[in-house]
Amino acid sequence: MANELSLPEYTIDYQLPVITINNFDQLKTAVEAYANKYQGMAVTASTEKESKSSRAELRKLKQALDDKRKEIRKKYAEPYQRFAAQIKDLEATLDSSINPIDAGLKELEDQQRQLRLKHVNALIAEMAPNYHVEPGEVEIDPTWLNKTTTKKKVTEGIADVMGYIKKQHDDLKTGISTITKYAQAYHIDPAGWIDQLKQGQDVNYLLQAIDNQVKLNQEAEQRKQAQQATEQANEIKQGNKTVNKTTGEVISRDVTLTISATVPQMNRLKQFMDSNGIIYRRVGK
Repeated sequence: MANELSLPEYTIDYQLPVITINNFDQLKTAVEAYANKYQGMAVTASTEKESKSSRAELRKLKQALDDKRKEIRKKYAEPYQRFAAQIKDLEATLDSSINPIDAGLKELEDQQRQLRLKHVNALIAEMAPNYHVEPGEVEIDPTWLNKTTTKKKVTEGIADVMGYIKKQHDDLKTGISTITKYAQAYHIDPAGWIDQLKQGQDVNYLLQAIDNQVKLNQEAEQRKQAQQATEQANEIKQGNKTVNKTTGEVISRDVTLTISATVPQMNRLKQFMDSNGIIYRRVGK
């Protein structure tokens, strides 16, 4: 490009530092002498004070060596730190232009992504009737919004998702029909079982559960009838009263009432009497 920017040729002058410890051999000999002097020192109750003093002396020598190392490191690092600060200053100048461009490109990408999302939603709405699904049931795959994803790929992805949703609908419809017929054959309200089916429970499991419930209901009814038969065998009718032959307790009494109520109230009264085993009959109109 004719207007392509480039940096001028530039070089950086630097020399690798040489760090030399003068009289290193003598220093090493002295350090080894100090170390050997206290090597193998026995620490006992009687030498505790001397041992602490020796340790303090050795640590003092070690600290002096480390202080010298830190001093040299600081001087060694100063030229690099000045150089690094200059480079960072130049980079900051370029960042003042890079950052706004970066933000603008990000905003443009967000706008383009929203436009692709709009097109995907329109495609979902267009395809939904063919699969008898609601557009809101389709969860958008993030890859459908990528710039590199073709419309064909998006269409195929939407078709796969809608096909799966349609199968779920069909399976649920079939399951509801199966559960309803099975429950009604036993004179059971299917609503509760259908709710479990909609929550993801397996059809075969629910059919087995209905069988179990029917069995429990039959056993409960048999126990109830046996109990009633036992009770009736120990009852005797005296006038308008039914009395326990053993205890003489009045079990029930025939009472004729005239009740004035609204139709809903009368229905609730009937439900109460039915649920509590109260025997009643209509008198007159």
